[in-house]
Amino acid sequence: MKKRTIAIIGIVLLFLLFSGGDDDSSYSNDDWDSMISDSYDVDSAASMSIYESLSFKGIDDTVVEVTEEQVLLRYDQPPVRSDTDALLIWFYMMGVAAETAPYTNEVIIEMYDGTEPLYEVTVQTTDIQDYLDSYITLEEFKTKVDVRALM
Repeated sequence: MKKRTIAIIGIVLLFLLFSGGDDDSSYSNDDWDSMISDSYDVDSAASMSIYESLSFKGIDDTVVEVTEEQVLLRYDQPPVRSDTDALLIWFYMMGVAAETAPYTNEVIIEMYDGTEPLYEVTVQTTDIQDYLDSYITLEEFKTKVDVRALM
């Protein structure tokens, strides 16, 4: 337990070390100022945990907000080789969100290309958990996922 605590503190310190400074980028969308919302009703610990898991898999440009009602994941789609790659990213994001914040009602994933919104994926957290626990099949799970084009 002590090693895990030290490792988490080390990761946070590394994050703080590399998050400062100006990279001369001109990106100025106000909605993407922070990876974790500073709103009073956001669970910062769960939000940071999800963000770190996504970042570890290469999904870096993400905003995460975990509240009692939902997990909102807003991300800039990294380059993919096929539509299947994008679907696998969604499945991974859903799984991380449901495992980290099982008390929420739903998971919402908003996919962007830069500042242009592309898709919104909404699914009930309990449906994700049922799929992960093998209570429902992949085919049944697909019927419970709502994908909406925002273009």
